[in-house]
Amino acid sequence: MRIAYLIKVRPDLRDIVPEDVEDYVQIFVDDNGLYSESDLNKLNNMDAFIVSMEPVNKQILSAAPNIKIAQRLGVGYETFDLKALAQRKIPACNIDGVNKEAVAEHNMTLMLALSKRLFHASDLTEAANWSASRMLTEEAFELKGKTLGIVGFGDSGSSLAKRAHPFEMNIIYSEIKDVNLDLAKKLDAERVDHDELYIRSDIICICTDLNDTTKRMIDTKALSLMNSNTTLICCARGGILDENAVASALKTGSILQAGIDVFETEPIERNNPLIGIKNCILTSHVAGVTKPTTARIWEWAHENVRSVVKKGERPRWIRNGL
Repeated sequence: MRIAYLIKVRPDLRDIVPEDVEDYVQIFVDDNGLYSESDLNKLNNMDAFIVSMEPVNKQILSAAPNIKIAQRLGVGYETFDLKALAQRKIPACNIDGVNKEAVAEHNMTLMLALSKRLFHASDLTEAANWSASRMLTEEAFELKGKTLGIVGFGDSGSSLAKRAHPFEMNIIYSEIKDVNLDLAKKLDAERVDHDELYIRSDIICICTDLNDTTKRMIDTKALSLMNSNTTLICCARGGILDENAVASALKTGSILQAGIDVFETEPIERNNPLIGIKNCILTSHVAGVTKPTTARIWEWAHENVRSVVKKGERPRWIRNGL
């Protein structure tokens, strides 16, 4: 099988490509979001796309007449032109649930770090400002008894709830699509609408997909329903937060603090309004990235491609209705 890897962030694929891949190329878009003519010319004989965050659009599809599957390396697939892929009868696939444990743990890590002011404490301690570091304990809080609001109770959201439950947190959730009702009942998690969740929660974790309904759902209106003790965490997808509105809420004290792993433009730009805000922890879209998860993502992606290209089978996780 011949694979085109649409990926920019990994410079060397030699340790990733399986032995049964006869030929492969690696391409990615320029700063204007376009593929170069020289890269497009490499795609004529390719059987499959394996995609990081690059777009799969009409431009690249027109240069790849033999593509049989477009496989995303992860859960999100917003860079796929689903309609164009469906018109070519090319299944557009993600990998559902592959990194749910890692994402849930990252949410918990941010929650714990923010509750104990760990990053501020570390900076002050390294500066030998012992008394100021210890004074931060006056602002720290325990998770026990706090209300955790989870927006999206799918794979990541439900995995987060399972981890928060032993901390004796009160769990509420709002949902846009399917819910694991059995788990919600077991964890005594209460379903509410979005507005009620924003009002009641001490800590809000965004765990939903990015789509037309959720794009910039955490906007000025949503933030106005939160309060000065609210902690906001987002490890879902960039674009769900209105970054300017969140930055303003943090600076004015309308919300207490935030932990954010995903951004509307990635890699993050130097002029992003969230950069430099002291009560905000930023990480570089790494919530789902651990050594075991990364190995599993590559393994499952190649196996799904293999099922189509070499075995003629129907792949898993089709997202464009084929």
